[in-house]
Amino acid sequence: MSRHVMKTSSAMLLGAAIACLAWASPSRADTPPADSDAPCPHADGITLVIEPYEPINTLEPVFNAIAQDLSGRLHCPVHMMITVSYSAEIEAMRSGHAELGLFGPLGYVIAHKLAGAEAVAVLSTRLGGAGLYTASIVTRPATGIHDLAGLRGHSFAFSDPGSTSGHLLPAAALKNAGIDPKQDLAARFAGTHTASFEAIRNGQVDAAELNSETIADARAAGEYNAADYTVLWRSPPIPQGPIAVAPGLPPAFRRKLVDALMAVDVSHIRANDVGTGTEPTTRLTPQTDAAYDGIRSLTPVIGLDMQGAQ
Repeated sequence: MSRHVMKTSSAMLLGAAIACLAWASPSRADTPPADSDAPCPHADGITLVIEPYEPINTLEPVFNAIAQDLSGRLHCPVHMMITVSYSAEIEAMRSGHAELGLFGPLGYVIAHKLAGAEAVAVLSTRLGGAGLYTASIVTRPATGIHDLAGLRGHSFAFSDPGSTSGHLLPAAALKNAGIDPKQDLAARFAGTHTASFEAIRNGQVDAAELNSETIADARAAGEYNAADYTVLWRSPPIPQGPIAVAPGLPPAFRRKLVDALMAVDVSHIRANDVGTGTEPTTRLTPQTDAAYDGIRSLTPVIGLDMQGAQ
């Protein structure tokens, strides 16, 4: 098979864990120079994997352009692959089918533990730090639900089991309110954040996760009116998920790849940063594994323990 064919439990602790993340963005200082002649590690190039956080027709043109930009800078073909699920992205790196990937915060934490992925870059804001977004739980006024406790017995849409804003953080908030998502809700996974929004918008569920990026995109498309929804909970700001590299890359090529990421044009990715507003993202900034320790500390909420050694 070709390498490229693969389709604690308190509100205070939750807030503190996420708050740690908002300020954890490293400096550009002391980055070793890249070797301009570092060869491509594989004759057929390398693979960039993207989790399906939005519909493929939205993601594909954006990340194809980024892959082409990287290919030129690296003098090495970069093949872009949007995986069928968040877990498939992690498996692609674990099984050696991908050398780098754009992960959500939770997906990255799992990939770090299971595949040895290492965060190296993240979308930046005009202020230079990691971009931020928020998770929320919403309902429609007609349900008569006014708080998280009122969700007991109702239908609910998460996005994907591996999503930070679409599963981990809403599940933690629900548990803090005394609601067990598995026992107390008629919960389902819609697949993407857009699908979660469509489920609540079309009355298919009584409540849903809805992150700030999805809200911004829906508002821009004329599909979101704040008066149509009741926000039951909103998270503190969360740092964007990182671009991470697989272990085992030749050191010289790894340095070259990181330098290329710092220079690549990412202006096609829409940034809806809660700290600086909706604006084009033009570059990446360095990121480290430690930035996601807050997310890592919350993983037991959904039955995972990502805090141990790899």
